[in-house]
Amino acid sequence: MKIVLPGAVIGLLGGGENSRMLALAAYRMGYRVHVFSQPGDTAVTPLADISIQAPYDDLDRLREFAAAVEVVTVAESGVPMIALRAVAGASVVRPSPKVFDAIEDSDGGGIGAKRSTTAPLVDFSIIGARGTAGEFVFYPPIAIDRVDGAVDIARSPAPLNAKLVRRAVGLTRDTLEDLDLIGLTAVEFTLTQDGELVLHDVTPHAHPSGNLTVDSCVTSQFEQQLRAVCGLPLGSTEMLRPAAMAVLPDAASPWASAYAFPQVKLHPYGARGGFLTATAKSATQAKQIVLAARASLTSSADV
Repeated sequence: MKIVLPGAVIGLLGGGENSRMLALAAYRMGYRVHVFSQPGDTAVTPLADISIQAPYDDLDRLREFAAAVEVVTVAESGVPMIALRAVAGASVVRPSPKVFDAIEDSDGGGIGAKRSTTAPLVDFSIIGARGTAGEFVFYPPIAIDRVDGAVDIARSPAPLNAKLVRRAVGLTRDTLEDLDLIGLTAVEFTLTQDGELVLHDVTPHAHPSGNLTVDSCVTSQFEQQLRAVCGLPLGSTEMLRPAAMAVLPDAASPWASAYAFPQVKLHPYGARGGFLTATAKSATQAKQIVLAARASLTSSADV
């Protein structure tokens, strides 16, 4: 398996928020970054060494992008299979196109089932990474609160018993092995009121719920994705303190008010949107802090 060492160029498919965070992690690790994104997808553009903006059906530009890098990884959902296959013809792609194809073709059977109609007790994710030699690591479970189906608040560790966590981690590991996936993946579960554990989504790249790992774990999900796809040893997933994350609105905001909370770290995506994190003695306390900090942004905007 190819090992990509610091100093090399990593290619990122997608120019949104995950791509921005991956680029920041890559520079800290000593890599250079080229990005291919669709026109208007610019969260990462100011950071990239080279940024190519073109439609995903511009296969010649995609092949040119891929030929100039050592390895390509996908930063976000929505990259079509035709684009992944074009890139794979000119460079190493991790996870491979066959992984995305398998997930895309899932009909609610094998890889993931539709979200249960039973009222959830806890929605949570297990973020795992699998390296080139098949090694596997995972982060503590992350509880998810959603708004209109999207992640809004995340906190870790999730309020789950050890037996349930072992079962979810086992399912996550089996999923990555069945897919022969090299990279990072978030596997989302619902624990229903009647005790049923439902696996319903598999995301083969960094996930919003995992943003809290940036400030709470030895190795962030973004660094972990890069370690895995570059063939490096996987990093420690130890959680240093319980943590929570809140998604910021996709609107300009007076960010300064968040800094009134000394436990809070702010991660804006330029002038609009982003997320904030907090660590505390418990995940519940960290959640209370990020909610208060986010509310302060809204209050400041209204003044």
